[in-house]
Amino acid sequence: MTGRPWQRRLLKWLRIAYLALLAAAVPVLVLARRDEVADLLGDLAGARHALVAASFAAGFVLIALSAYFWLVSLRILGQRPSLRDLTVTAARSLPARYVPLMVTFAISRVALMQRRGVPAAPLALTAALEMAVSLAVSVAYGLVLFGWAGELPGGLAIPLISAVGVIVAASPPVAGRAVAAVARWRGLDSLAPVSGFTWPGYLHMIAASACYWTAAAAVFCLYMRAFEAADGFGTARLAGAFVLTWGGLRFLSVIAPQGIGVVEATVPSLLGAADPLALGLLIFGFRLVLLLRDLLAAAVSELLAARRTPVEADPVQPSEGTEP
Repeated sequence: MTGRPWQRRLLKWLRIAYLALLAAAVPVLVLARRDEVADLLGDLAGARHALVAASFAAGFVLIALSAYFWLVSLRILGQRPSLRDLTVTAARSLPARYVPLMVTFAISRVALMQRRGVPAAPLALTAALEMAVSLAVSVAYGLVLFGWAGELPGGLAIPLISAVGVIVAASPPVAGRAVAAVARWRGLDSLAPVSGFTWPGYLHMIAASACYWTAAAAVFCLYMRAFEAADGFGTARLAGAFVLTWGGLRFLSVIAPQGIGVVEATVPSLLGAADPLALGLLIFGFRLVLLLRDLLAAAVSELLAARRTPVEADPVQPSEGTEP
């Protein structure tokens, strides 16, 4: 978390207040719409459970894809960790996502990779880059999917132009120089190397993030296709709404941990759902599927980590910082 102490305390209490309000509001909404909720619960019995299981299983791929982004970034910054180390670290850090603070997941990954011999500065920069690039890619990708689905005026033309604009705005010559200037001004040495990123390295990170969001959208669509309530929506619309909200809006929802409540309300609105509450509850169910995945992945990764030798016997070897 960044910012002054009073800002961090204020944000912490705002997040706690938001969660308390959400916890109070959901039961009221469910009771007010109990007939619709009863119908939804009845539909769950006839759900395509094989698709839910497939979504659960496919969700583990996302852990490796997130680790791959870190691999790309760290190699550009001159480090040579293994993809296995990064994947195990990401899995071990998954429970930190459920702490109602800002960046506990990233902080946990940084701390665990430091124990594997990777310096703090490139790890901190990688964590910041993952959030920035993911935000740019998810917004751009979501717009393209919505344009492909015919949900935006002008078809694909405007979304493609917007997508290119977002990606260029986050590129090394634009955002990289701005971040480096702010880093020098604020004395944040860990962010200064961002100005050294080249277009090939940046495009590699864009591709890694795009692969992650493609897989994430597929996992979400697999889950939603298990329920009749989602049958009326095209795959491109479902995927576009998911990527825009889960990837874009979620990062901007600073007082809503993981965008909880925000995503559930926004996706049905973007899709024009006839029963937003029922669809929102189904989306919340997707969070439960991910929670089960996170618990299993964390448990297995802790067992793997316990069997490993200490890093001091085999430190990560730095390189010259060339592109991967």
